Amino acid sequence: MERKTETYTDEQVTAACGLHIDNLRRLITWGAVTPVQSGGGRGRVRKWTARQALRISVTAQFVEAGFSLQMGHTLTYCLPLDDLLYMYDPNVISTYLRRKRGREYKRLRAMISPAGGEYWPGRNSFGSHVFIVDRRYMYADVLGDSSTLLAVIDPSQQRVVPWLNPYRFYWGGGMADDFKLPKVVDAKQIARSSLLIADDLLHDNQETSLDQIKNQLDPFQKHIPEGVDTQINRLERLVFKNLCMINLAVGLTSFARSLLGLPVKYHPFEVEYDEEYDEDSRA
Repeated sequence: MERKTETYTDEQVTAACGLHIDNLRRLITWGAVTPVQSGGGRGRVRKWTARQALRISVTAQFVEAGFSLQMGHTLTYCLPLDDLLYMYDPNVISTYLRRKRGREYKRLRAMISPAGGEYWPGRNSFGSHVFIVDRRYMYADVLGDSSTLLAVIDPSQQRVVPWLNPYRFYWGGGMADDFKLPKVVDAKQIARSSLLIADDLLHDNQETSLDQIKNQLDPFQKHIPEGVDTQINRLERLVFKNLCMINLAVGLTSFARSLLGLPVKYHPFEVEYDEEYDEDSRA
C-alpha cells in the first residue's frame, strides 16, 4: 500500500518558519508558490506538501536575514536545492531512510522522531554555510564542501544573476540517485515573473551534470568584479564591509521538527563541532 503524503496548513507552515501569513499570501498572489490544495469553498483549507513548505522556509530565512520577500524568494531558487530538500522531507526520510546506516542518516531519522536527540547537523553538512558578502555575492555549500559563488545581486536594478540555471536539476546530496527519486525541478512549478532574474539568463531547461556545469561559469564571470573569488575556502581571508551568514541546514532541521509539532532544543554547537573536528583530524 502506498503511503499517504502528509500535508500542512498555512498556519502550520508559517508558524514553523516564522513567515508572516500576509507574506505567504503575497507569494501565492505572485505565483511564487502554489499549494497542493487550494483554499476557499465550504470547509476547504489550503494545504502544502512538506517539500513546498521547506522551500517556503528557505525564503523565510532570507527574509529574516533582512532581504525583501521577492529577493528572498529569488535567492532561494538560485540555490540548487531540488535534490537537497529530499534530505529534510519527513515523508522521504520515513520511507527511504528507515534502515540506512551512517551518521547523517541517523541524524535525519532523529530529526523527525519525538525521541530523537542528536538531530542537529554538523558543520560539514550540506547547507551549513550560506554567505552573502556585502549583500551582493551569495556563496553556498549546497553542492559540496566549499562555499561556491552561486549568485550576484544587483541592488540598483533589483535583479539577480545566477550561476546555475534554476530550471535544471543539480545533484546535491545524492538522494535522487541513491534512492531513485524523481528529479523534480521546483522552479518549473512557479510563475517565471516571480523571480528577479533577467530572461536571457534562463535559456535552458535540460538536465546537466557537475562536470558540465563548470562550462556555465564563463558567462557568469563577466558579472564578477576582479578580486572576487568564486569559492570560499577560508572565511577569515575574505575582505568585506558586511557579511550575512545563514546556516540553512540548521534552519531546515528546526523547521522540519516544528512542522511536525516536535520540540526544538538548542545546545552549544561548539562542543559538537570540536568533537567532529577532532574525529576528522584523527582520521
